[in-house]
Amino acid sequence: MRKFYVCIIALFMLSSIDGLAQKDQKVVIDIRGIGTYHDRKELESMTKGQLLPLYVERVKILFSIIQYFGVTNKPGVTFTDLGIPTSKENVKALEAEVENRDNFLKNNEQFLTGILPYSDTSNIIKAILFYEEVLKLVHRVQVE
Repeated sequence: MRKFYVCIIALFMLSSIDGLAQKDQKVVIDIRGIGTYHDRKELESMTKGQLLPLYVERVKILFSIIQYFGVTNKPGVTFTDLGIPTSKENVKALEAEVENRDNFLKNNEQFLTGILPYSDTSNIIKAILFYEEVLKLVHRVQVE
Protein backbone atom coordinates (compact mmCIF):
# COMPACT_ATOMS: atom_id res chain seq x y z
CA MET A 1 0.00 0.00 0.00
CA ARG A 2 2.87 2.38 0.80
CA LYS A 3 4.35 1.85 -2.68
CA PHE A 4 0.99 2.84 -4.13
CA TYR A 5 1.01 6.09 -2.16
CA VAL A 6 4.62 6.80 -3.12
CA CYS A 7 3.73 6.35 -6.80
CA ILE A 8 0.71 8.63 -6.48
CA ILE A 9 2.73 11.31 -4.71
CA ALA A 10 5.58 10.97 -7.22
CA LEU A 11 3.15 11.57 -10.05
CA PHE A 12 1.62 14.44 -8.13
CA MET A 13 5.03 16.04 -7.58
CA LEU A 14 5.84 16.16 -11.22
CA SER A 15 2.74 18.25 -11.92
CA SER A 16 4.08 21.35 -10.26
CA ILE A 17 7.16 22.12 -12.30
CA ASP A 18 7.83 25.74 -13.10
CA GLY A 19 7.55 26.72 -16.77
CA LEU A 20 9.90 29.59 -17.49
CA ALA A 21 11.32 31.38 -20.50
CA GLN A 22 14.96 30.69 -21.28
CA LYS A 23 16.15 33.10 -23.96
CA ASP A 24 13.84 32.33 -26.93
CA GLN A 25 12.94 28.83 -25.82
CA LYS A 26 10.12 27.94 -23.47
CA VAL A 27 11.20 25.72 -20.61
CA VAL A 28 8.62 23.05 -19.94
CA ILE A 29 10.16 21.69 -16.80
CA ASP A 30 12.39 23.42 -14.31
CA ILE A 31 12.28 21.17 -11.29
CA ARG A 32 13.60 22.84 -8.22
CA GLY A 33 14.49 20.75 -5.27
CA ILE A 34 14.59 21.46 -1.61
CA GLY A 35 17.66 22.67 0.18
CA THR A 36 17.72 20.17 3.01
CA TYR A 37 16.19 16.81 3.77
CA HIS A 38 15.35 16.08 7.38
CA ASP A 39 15.15 13.04 9.62
CA ARG A 40 12.43 12.37 12.18
CA LYS A 41 14.60 13.39 15.14
CA GLU A 42 15.42 16.76 13.59
CA LEU A 43 11.77 17.44 12.75
CA GLU A 44 10.60 16.42 16.22
CA SER A 45 12.95 19.02 17.72
CA MET A 46 11.23 21.78 15.72
CA THR A 47 8.20 23.79 16.74
CA LYS A 48 4.99 23.64 14.74
CA GLY A 49 5.80 27.17 13.54
CA GLN A 50 9.05 25.86 12.04
CA LEU A 51 7.38 22.80 10.51
CA LEU A 52 4.57 24.59 8.69
CA PRO A 53 6.78 26.40 6.12
CA LEU A 54 8.62 23.12 5.42
CA TYR A 55 5.33 21.36 4.81
CA VAL A 56 3.98 24.11 2.53
CA GLU A 57 7.21 24.26 0.53
CA ARG A 58 7.21 20.51 -0.10
CA VAL A 59 3.55 20.53 -1.14
CA LYS A 60 4.26 23.35 -3.61
CA ILE A 61 7.17 21.47 -5.14
CA LEU A 62 5.16 18.27 -5.42
CA PHE A 63 2.21 20.02 -7.06
CA SER A 64 4.60 21.72 -9.46
CA ILE A 65 6.23 18.64 -10.95
CA ILE A 66 3.74 15.80 -11.12
CA GLN A 67 1.94 16.83 -14.28
CA TYR A 68 5.14 16.70 -16.29
CA PHE A 69 6.20 13.22 -15.30
CA GLY A 70 4.72 11.72 -18.47
CA VAL A 71 6.54 14.27 -20.62
CA THR A 72 10.05 14.11 -19.19
CA ASN A 73 11.96 13.57 -15.98
CA LYS A 74 14.74 16.05 -16.77
CA PRO A 75 14.79 19.66 -15.54
CA GLY A 76 15.17 22.59 -17.93
CA VAL A 77 13.66 20.79 -20.92
CA THR A 78 12.43 23.04 -23.73
CA PHE A 79 9.79 22.58 -26.40
CA THR A 80 12.62 22.09 -28.89
CA ASP A 81 14.20 19.35 -26.77
CA LEU A 82 10.89 17.49 -26.79
CA GLY A 83 10.17 18.05 -30.47
CA ILE A 84 7.17 20.25 -29.68
CA PRO A 85 6.63 23.06 -32.17
CA THR A 86 7.00 26.51 -30.63
CA SER A 87 3.72 27.66 -32.14
CA LYS A 88 1.57 30.48 -30.82
CA GLU A 89 -0.92 27.92 -29.54
CA ASN A 90 1.68 25.86 -27.67
CA VAL A 91 3.34 28.91 -26.13
CA LYS A 92 -0.06 30.30 -25.14
CA ALA A 93 -1.03 26.96 -23.60
CA LEU A 94 2.19 26.84 -21.56
CA GLU A 95 1.77 30.42 -20.39
CA ALA A 96 -1.84 29.71 -19.36
CA GLU A 97 -0.75 26.56 -17.53
CA VAL A 98 1.95 28.46 -15.64
CA GLU A 99 -0.53 31.17 -14.65
CA ASN A 100 -3.17 28.63 -13.58
CA ARG A 101 -0.65 26.64 -11.56
CA ASP A 102 0.68 29.78 -9.87
CA ASN A 103 -2.87 30.78 -8.90
CA PHE A 104 -3.59 27.29 -7.60
CA LEU A 105 -0.38 27.21 -5.56
CA LYS A 106 -1.10 30.62 -4.08
CA ASN A 107 -4.65 29.61 -3.11
CA ASN A 108 -3.47 26.26 -1.77
CA GLU A 109 -0.83 27.98 0.36
CA GLN A 110 -3.48 30.29 1.82
CA PHE A 111 -5.66 27.28 2.63
CA LEU A 112 -2.80 25.34 4.22
CA THR A 113 -1.64 28.35 6.20
CA GLY A 114 -5.12 28.61 7.68
CA ILE A 115 -5.76 24.94 8.40
CA LEU A 116 -2.35 23.43 9.24
CA PRO A 117 -2.00 25.11 12.64
CA TYR A 118 -4.91 22.93 13.78
CA SER A 119 -3.19 19.74 12.62
CA ASP A 120 -1.43 17.34 14.93
CA THR A 121 2.32 17.98 14.89
CA SER A 122 3.08 14.28 14.47
CA ASN A 123 0.93 14.18 11.31
CA ILE A 124 2.79 17.17 9.88
CA ILE A 125 6.12 15.46 10.61
CA LYS A 126 4.98 12.22 8.97
CA ALA A 127 3.80 14.12 5.90
CA ILE A 128 7.08 16.06 5.58
CA LEU A 129 9.08 12.83 5.82
CA PHE A 130 6.84 11.20 3.21
CA TYR A 131 7.06 14.15 0.81
CA GLU A 132 10.83 14.24 1.17
CA GLU A 133 11.06 10.53 0.34
CA VAL A 134 9.05 11.16 -2.82
CA LEU A 135 11.28 14.12 -3.71
CA LYS A 136 14.32 11.87 -3.29
CA LEU A 137 12.74 9.36 -5.69
CA VAL A 138 12.11 12.08 -8.24
CA HIS A 139 15.70 13.28 -7.91
CA ARG A 140 16.96 9.74 -8.50
CA VAL A 141 14.82 9.44 -11.63
CA GLN A 142 16.24 12.75 -12.90
CA VAL A 143 19.80 11.57 -12.41
CA GLU A 144 19.34 8.32 -14.33
